[in-house]
Amino acid sequence: MERKPVRQWMLLMAWLVFLVIIVVHSGYLCRQLWFIIRQFFPVIGAGMLAFVLNRPYEYVRNFYEKKGKVPKKAARIAGLVTVYLLVIGAVAAVIRFALPRLIESIQQFVENQETYIRAFETSLTALFEKTGVEKPDISPLMEGISNYVGRLDEKMDVLAPEMARMTTGLLGRLAFLGIAGVLSVYILYDKEVLKRQMKRLYRAYMPEKIYTPVKHFILTALEVFDRFAAGQGMESLILGTLCFLGMFVLRLEYSGLVSLIVGMTAFIPLLGAYIGGGTGVVLLLFISAKKALTFLIFFIILQQIENNIIYPRVVGKRTGLPGLWVLAAVTVGGGLFGIAGMVLSVPAATLIYVLLRQGVEKREKMKSTGQKEKNEL
Repeated sequence: MERKPVRQWMLLMAWLVFLVIIVVHSGYLCRQLWFIIRQFFPVIGAGMLAFVLNRPYEYVRNFYEKKGKVPKKAARIAGLVTVYLLVIGAVAAVIRFALPRLIESIQQFVENQETYIRAFETSLTALFEKTGVEKPDISPLMEGISNYVGRLDEKMDVLAPEMARMTTGLLGRLAFLGIAGVLSVYILYDKEVLKRQMKRLYRAYMPEKIYTPVKHFILTALEVFDRFAAGQGMESLILGTLCFLGMFVLRLEYSGLVSLIVGMTAFIPLLGAYIGGGTGVVLLLFISAKKALTFLIFFIILQQIENNIIYPRVVGKRTGLPGLWVLAAVTVGGGLFGIAGMVLSVPAATLIYVLLRQGVEKREKMKSTGQKEKNEL
């Protein structure tokens, strides 16, 4: 009779000692845990890449299998080869065409900084005169811009000695991308097998009461994130392309740089358009106020087309999230995790919204059914 309390006290003391060890060595344990997690980064990256490429892979595979009458196994291989060749070709095109234009634009801006600053000051003066507003003292502003651009010039000068260190880091990132790319190929090729294995694992070790809601949560999350990634990716590509074509036709400088920024920031709901458009206006304002105004008018028209035609047709109601929730999610996500938080906050909030809506509908249905049975009695 006395052994049971003694055993309980021994377990309690052991648990307290274990907690003390964890608290005392928390820094070391966190570093070791982070080291272990980092080893899984290629696998996590491979899963994310496979998730993004899953929809185009399925489209190409079905095309080969149904339209081209290719055997199932050969269609899977051909679909993988086609999708990854398209990805490699897109990356190569960016490196070959967009990256040199980006570097050229930065160098051009740095080399002609004094001319641009004088033109910027002249444009502001002319704007104040035309609007009848008393010209304020903008010398502190111009001095701040000049100092900032000067620091940028200094950073460009000291960039060459750091090329060796940057090359080492680049090789490490290329190795990471290579491993993640190879793993993603295996994930996409054997995804049906992986699904069956995970399903058997969940069923074997999870109670039925937990398995059903966990399965529903995972399927809902995958659907929400897949719709968001597909819709925003297509919208980003279309918006960036239209911006580049419009700036090219209007003969505006920095067309490649601004279009790349507009396309990338399109992934950020609500705020992305203001970031991309504002960047273009500021860059062109250093060259000419007229060109900056031209771009602003063009971008407003482009935004109207995007909001009324592109977004409803391409993205549509993929998220189904009300505007208030979108604004709240972007604000909270950006405050907690920066740009990544802004991008991921909308699908995360959409997932919460969908689960809450389904839960409310389920409870309302149960209450309605119970009320009917009570009335019948």
